[in-house]
Amino acid sequence: MFEFITNLFKKPKKKAAPRSKSMGDPIRKYVKNKFITPARMKKVERVSFTAADVENGMGLGNKYSMVCSALDSKKFLEFARVELIRREGPAQGSTAKWTFKIKP
Repeated sequence: MFEFITNLFKKPKKKAAPRSKSMGDPIRKYVKNKFITPARMKKVERVSFTAADVENGMGLGNKYSMVCSALDSKKFLEFARVELIRREGPAQGSTAKWTFKIKP
């Protein structure tokens, strides 16, 4: 009986909030496979694309800020073995445009 009563007054345990999986790595991988690697195979020195190109290709649903953050990172430059030549447009938006130099 006592156990029943004490259980009535126990605070419910909080469930751990689900961890949101970062989309940065999948975005960087998509860009490398879709734009960088084909350009490298064709021995093209430079490649340009917009955040809208990436978002439309991945079907992210207007997550331009995620795309911009992933591609503006040093991690992307190292992962894709590229050098940023020019970054145009807004900090986060569909018209953000990158031009990269492809390293061999």
